[in-house]
Amino acid sequence: MGCQPRRRPPACSLCRIRKLRCNRQSPCSNCSIRGIPCHRDNPRCGPKLHDNASQEALDRNHLAPASLASTQLQLISADVLDMQNSCANQKLLDSLAPSPFTLRTRSIRTITKPSYFVHHPDTSSETLSEEVRVIKCICLPLREDAHVLLEKFIDDVLHFHHIFHTPSLPSTVDQFYDAVEQNEHVDLGQLMLILAICCSTTHTWTRYDDAKGLFDCAEDANSQTSGWLKTALDMIHHAHVAVHASLTCIQGIMVVFFMICSLEGISPRARVLHTQAVAMAQTIGLHAIDSPNAAIHLNWLNNSHVLAEVGRRTWWNLTDTDWMISRLSVPQGGSYIIQASQMAVRRPCNANDEDIIDGQEIVDRPLEEATSVSYLLQRSRLAVLFYNLGDFDKPINSTSEEAEYLKVMEVDMKLRQFMRELPSYFRLENSDYVSKKPNQDTRQSSNITTQRYLLNMIFYGQICKLHLPYMARGTVNPGFAYSHDSCLKAAQQIIYIEHQMRAEPSTFILFRQRMNIKFRSIFIACVVFVLDGCLASSVEGGTMEADATMADAWKILHEAEGQSPMASELLQLSVGILKKYKAT
Repeated sequence: MGCQPRRRPPACSLCRIRKLRCNRQSPCSNCSIRGIPCHRDNPRCGPKLHDNASQEALDRNHLAPASLASTQLQLISADVLDMQNSCANQKLLDSLAPSPFTLRTRSIRTITKPSYFVHHPDTSSETLSEEVRVIKCICLPLREDAHVLLEKFIDDVLHFHHIFHTPSLPSTVDQFYDAVEQNEHVDLGQLMLILAICCSTTHTWTRYDDAKGLFDCAEDANSQTSGWLKTALDMIHHAHVAVHASLTCIQGIMVVFFMICSLEGISPRARVLHTQAVAMAQTIGLHAIDSPNAAIHLNWLNNSHVLAEVGRRTWWNLTDTDWMISRLSVPQGGSYIIQASQMAVRRPCNANDEDIIDGQEIVDRPLEEATSVSYLLQRSRLAVLFYNLGDFDKPINSTSEEAEYLKVMEVDMKLRQFMRELPSYFRLENSDYVSKKPNQDTRQSSNITTQRYLLNMIFYGQICKLHLPYMARGTVNPGFAYSHDSCLKAAQQIIYIEHQMRAEPSTFILFRQRMNIKFRSIFIACVVFVLDGCLASSVEGGTMEADATMADAWKILHEAEGQSPMASELLQLSVGILKKYKAT
């Protein structure tokens, strides 16, 4: 009797040689993990071959030894690489494990201290049943409070760093609280995100949010910020000691980094947080998310289009931040942590979160179409410009002043070209045109309006910084007159933008003075006005317009004194320098 056909396909060559359990798919899971081809032999018995197929069968049999040898070589290579990876992943010391903590929940308005220490009985030893130990307790808002905070975060904070998939955030919050309520192990990344949302929303809470009913007044919410921020910083350290690395944790650290920059500027503490986030991102492979072997090595992606796109957004936000603070931070002075040649990550698609769905291809919309990531994409363009410019203002070899100034003019040209190539809804001269669009038009949204002002403030702040070293010489040397005029006009434009922002019906207007990183261009403009005032006292006097703009700048600083320590300090320094040089 003839051999009956097999009901299931045979196991592949690898699984038969290694005696592995083959799932009999093509390719099978074992071959996929090792990144090698999945070969299958024909059944021993089968239907009789036709004459024209006999030669093909003979050819396959002739090539079988070579194919088997190739497969064996690939198996050997895969095993050796696995051994190399095993050696690279060293065993962690148990003695360095972080201390445990416990979680509790209560109404957020009753939380005066988000983290404190409590005594718990030590159940690890029967002989020491009466012994107690001190462990940290983190008090979190109730689930319903957390969802209100999340709504505030999405509406007023998320557009500054759109590194999330907004539709997925509510389920992430619910997953975390499900684990807390069922006394299960909580995900450190999700906890980090909850703490980051708490500190950012309490910091940006305004009187417009009082109707949400979480706090009696905005001042009560603002007073909680430092406690949430300290708890978040403690949890970042806990994640570091626990060697935890996840995309959600990276996102939480980036939100906290943004908070620190808002309070302190680009401080050493902020730079350390950024470095930690980059290191964690490299640990989970974000820098190689679009490499050929990403699907094999990045198991957490799980073939998810949503996770991959969020990963790209997160990595590019880290990259943009690294390249931009190299221009904004004095200590960093043009040095970069991330190198473009060492990453394989495509730019995020210009797509709204609602259009990013697992199992469907993402449609990359034209840049002229405003989306939730438009600001992120234009910020990336500016950061790449900074990166490509390099250390133009710190020449290693001594060059003539004329050669250095030619570099300055080249940078000026590229910055202005960047602004000309912005989408129309981000260009300042189109503000009136955009404001006449229907309310449902994305370009008319308060987020796009705020982002338009911020991008233009960053641009004019960079023009000021670029030409400031040559501003004084522009009053006596016609060759540098362009720098004097450009610097002064850019500073005046910054003050104009500030006035334009005040007229917008946005919650950002109420908390913008608390955000030093966003208020930085105002500070640079004030430095320009101080220098211009001193120059006007030594050279034949300034114009009435310049004096009025300077007085306006001082008024802005004075109004921000109560919310920004940097504004108070700059105001005092400015007055002192003007008095020293007898400027009016």
